[in-house]
Amino acid sequence: MGINDRGIKTMKSPYSFASLLLRCLTLLLCILLDTLAQYSAPVTDTLKWKNIASQYKNFVEVRPILVNDGRESIFLSRIWPHGYAQLQRWNETTGKWETGDWGIGCDTVSNPTIPIEIKPGTEQEIHVYWQLSMDDWEHPKHFVVEDTDEKRPFKGKYRFFLRYAKLPWTVAHRPGKINTLESPEFQVSS
Repeated sequence: MGINDRGIKTMKSPYSFASLLLRCLTLLLCILLDTLAQYSAPVTDTLKWKNIASQYKNFVEVRPILVNDGRESIFLSRIWPHGYAQLQRWNETTGKWETGDWGIGCDTVSNPTIPIEIKPGTEQEIHVYWQLSMDDWEHPKHFVVEDTDEKRPFKGKYRFFLRYAKLPWTVAHRPGKINTLESPEFQVSS
């Protein structure tokens, strides 16, 4: 306790201004580093699709290849079906992309602890699991919207997206940040 120049009793702070400033700067640095660690930029500028046409008769013809032109590996999920590309269909009425129905993730897969790695400077064919987004696997007539029973005509404008991570992704190890890479749009006519 002390008395200031106006005669008012004051309590001295156990923290000096310099100490308080140092604590604030340390807290700010910790928050900044945590933010950068969780939201690192995706490597989409170095990932490219090839072997994608603008028009297909059916989905069996869709056989995209992912090219990793970057300097770091990317990893696909070992959990079924998340290591595959998922369909989206353009809804002409709403003017929005609708994601197709998708299976429930399953950890019972071959080599569950070995990550699916796409190394820098390599390319890999990616399977588009279109059957999960259709009303019938053998003779599809409709696209089924995810988490609904809504069906859209088979014919239409589509794209797909692939989930990937910068860290190994296995059944036992799940990376914190999951990124997606979208394909160019294409039409399916029959």
